[in-house]
Amino acid sequence: MPLCDPADGVVAPEKSSTPDLPEGVPRLGSFYIYLSDSCNMRCRHCWIEPQFTKGKPDPGHFVDIDALGQAVREAKTLGLRAAKLTGGEPMLHPRFAEVVDLLTAEGLSMNMETNGTLLTAEAARQLKDKTNVTFVSVSLDGADARTHDTFRCVAGAFEATLRGLLFLKDAGFKNSQVIMSVHRGNRGQVEAVAEVAAKHGAASLKLNPVTKTGRGTEMHEHGEALDFDEHMALARYVDYDLGPRAPLRIILNIPPALSSLRSLRRTGGNCGDCHVRGILGILGTNQYALCGIGSTYPEFVYGRLDKDSIREIWLNNPTILHLRQGLGDADTFPGICAKCIFARTCRTGCVANNYAVGGQLIIPNWMCAEAERRGLFPADRAQRKPAAVEAGKSSG
Repeated sequence: MPLCDPADGVVAPEKSSTPDLPEGVPRLGSFYIYLSDSCNMRCRHCWIEPQFTKGKPDPGHFVDIDALGQAVREAKTLGLRAAKLTGGEPMLHPRFAEVVDLLTAEGLSMNMETNGTLLTAEAARQLKDKTNVTFVSVSLDGADARTHDTFRCVAGAFEATLRGLLFLKDAGFKNSQVIMSVHRGNRGQVEAVAEVAAKHGAASLKLNPVTKTGRGTEMHEHGEALDFDEHMALARYVDYDLGPRAPLRIILNIPPALSSLRSLRRTGGNCGDCHVRGILGILGTNQYALCGIGSTYPEFVYGRLDKDSIREIWLNNPTILHLRQGLGDADTFPGICAKCIFARTCRTGCVANNYAVGGQLIIPNWMCAEAERRGLFPADRAQRKPAAVEAGKSSG
């Protein structure tokens, strides 16, 4: 899995009680639950280190279901309405079905990120018919077995993933998404992956260029990841060539400030923000964390699932307070972000990726920083006026 991927498709229940929060504190809207800290794949870009015992995948550490239930009930008083199930591979959890049933019984809307290889026809039907899982994304990194399996480092992964997609289709999921981790070795297969994804029932294809996190760092160091120019070329290709004729919707992770007008019209500029101010991560090690980055950077672990109060963490943790304050006022954003008209939409993008690349949570996305350095940042998108200036104009 990528370090972080916004929860596409998660829809909060229509009815939810008013959270018990002090004025000015946002609701804790969603848990990102990393059910297992292991995987049955050995993907070259991932931030986790999968565990195997006698050649077979081992779930490693996994979330305690009883402690999770207690955490959910406490978090609902803070506004919890949704959860994303991810990992590692979430279906490696030995009590996966019970976890989903628990979250459904608590009224949470869910989405899931999976490599699809552990899905069965029965499991897909159960998810669709008996749970609150509304959206499933499946990783597919090539249009053929050689490309996909080489990246996933497990023979047979490609065929197993395609079977999983068909199980979702047959179960009635009409909005499934394929996520492709794009790098120099597979960028020429984007169109072919779109065709394979559509053929196997996916409604959208999300392109996530490999980030400089986890083992993806090594790919960057070896020149296998896309650089700035290749990112922008991919965006133009998607927007003006492939997108209009593709058999399904294609989404590319790129800052809105660098997006084309065509893309902005399609999304309304509503992209980039990872919504971290309303999210709390739960790691497979039964620890609260900023998100999955806590597995790599222990400074972003906030406490233990079976020990510490979520309310205390949500109201008083220094990192949460830093993000709440720092991301709440666009006038204080650093660098080009302070001038960007999308500042309040993007909020510097994924703070975990920011930290992995630049050592700070609140800094400009590396692509925006590079565009500014080259003099390529669109001038018409660097004209945001501070709120105080706007207020002065209005009063005048």
